[in-house]
Amino acid sequence: MSEDVSYPADAGATALMLTVRGTTTQSSVEDSRRMHNATAGAPPSVAAAQSLGDLSHNVYVGRGGDVSGEVLFIDFWNSQSGLGGFFSNPQVQAAADQLFVSRDAVVWAPAPEFGEVALTVPSGRSVVGVGVLRATVTDMEKAASAFGAYLAGTVNQARRHGLVAHRVLTRVPNPGEQPLPEVIGVDLWMDLAEMDRYYELGAGFDLLGPALAGQPDTSVWESAPGNWTEW
Repeated sequence: MSEDVSYPADAGATALMLTVRGTTTQSSVEDSRRMHNATAGAPPSVAAAQSLGDLSHNVYVGRGGDVSGEVLFIDFWNSQSGLGGFFSNPQVQAAADQLFVSRDAVVWAPAPEFGEVALTVPSGRSVVGVGVLRATVTDMEKAASAFGAYLAGTVNQARRHGLVAHRVLTRVPNPGEQPLPEVIGVDLWMDLAEMDRYYELGAGFDLLGPALAGQPDTSVWESAPGNWTEW
């Protein structure tokens, strides 16, 4: 059975990552869930996003520290034109304004030269946590070497703590913006306590220091509780 869905002409084999991080208008996570499911997660909104190249959408809440009370969306799109068209829609912007008091939405491009790993999840387990490192770097080539050395030196230990995937991506400038030497590292984990324990070790961060232009923004997140609309 064929599906009568057409996708953007530039929908391809490479996926861009969209992160939307912000403080919601709602007083509780449950109220935020209801608002999200009634707007971005409503069936017509999901269908529109998917037809424009939105391959996946996951929701996380801040795990203590400076991100307590915040929400993080991570989406993967395989059409840059579709992504831009979707979020330029006034109705989409209005829905986002309903959910967020303030938000930071950034598009990121894959940077496999920085090193990446995607592992399988044992039966009965799932991704429950995310670690994020966002930083400006002094030089992209030197940073790629440093991040590659970091992954090579830590991945075996990290896996024992429940690492599922590690990716580094580079910032995609908005139309009219100058490119910035900014990267984001995203780790996926299948055990929250082990994720926290691993980051407390600070393993390998000495390898990254020389490549960073300043203090990185680090944060940890967990899968949002309740039945959020995801795909």
